[in-house]
Amino acid sequence: MEDVRLGLRELKKRQTRDSIAAAALKLTEEKGLSDVTLEEIAREAFVSPRTISNYFSSKEEAVLAAGTIATEQVLEDFSSSPSEVPPLEALCVLMSSYAREHPDRLRKSARMVALEESNPSLRPIRLAQEVELVIDLSGRIATRTGTDLTVDVYPSMVASAAVSAMVTSLTLWYLAGFPEDRLPKLVEDSFNLASAGYPRRTAEPA
Repeated sequence: MEDVRLGLRELKKRQTRDSIAAAALKLTEEKGLSDVTLEEIAREAFVSPRTISNYFSSKEEAVLAAGTIATEQVLEDFSSSPSEVPPLEALCVLMSSYAREHPDRLRKSARMVALEESNPSLRPIRLAQEVELVIDLSGRIATRTGTDLTVDVYPSMVASAAVSAMVTSLTLWYLAGFPEDRLPKLVEDSFNLASAGYPRRTAEPA
């Protein structure tokens, strides 16, 4: 019974967090983040301003949470995948599969790119989140490859390349208005380009 209560409690907390994030995103898209207050977000989400502060340190963080993808499972799957497969190759398979299965979640994440143009205060928070992801992934790559983060550039460079490949493919997909079935190929192309060492390309004739 205790486990059930804990599960329901965590579910309720997640639902509250998602509700606050959705409200923050809705109001930001309607009014612009600078004109949105925590009190307005609280009313929209049917919570108190104090509840918002229990979940988020700022309204910017709340907005970005609406576009956060579930990276935890991908990272866990990466850590448990066969270590003989090169890290970028393993991440390419996992992220392209995620793109096929959850394009709706990724579209929400990609929407943050457009929001940043009119709400620049979002950018520092998003970049800080990307840095945290690179740090987490670097540690997992170091463990997987037996390298040392303090003396070897390999894990951090691979992690940075992987995050860059994902962000780049998402951004292009969203801004170009490509259909959902185009995203997995964009992810694969981005990772393959990184794995190949970013060989020089020339523009194709018009």
